[in-house]
Amino acid sequence: MPRRPNRNSKSQKVMMHLLKGKTLNQAQAAKLFGAWRLSAIIFNLRKKGFEIHTHQNTRGIYKGFGAYKMLKTPDGKRIGK
Repeated sequence: MPRRPNRNSKSQKVMMHLLKGKTLNQAQAAKLFGAWRLSAIIFNLRKKGFEIHTHQNTRGIYKGFGAYKMLKTPDGKRIGK
């Protein structure tokens, strides 16, 4: 029997957060969704065709964390501004 996607999965929650035009880093993902493998989730979303930009933070409390922002969906729809 094929496995149905879980709408409450960590991957789904991360995708919905990014689709709203928000950014997300590892510390935020862990706190908001309990997602400790954000880079793996981003990797899988990119494989599905989502265009996601990585910005490496060099200052502040999130120094060293990459912040992710979705730019386009697989169908070419732009996210945010």
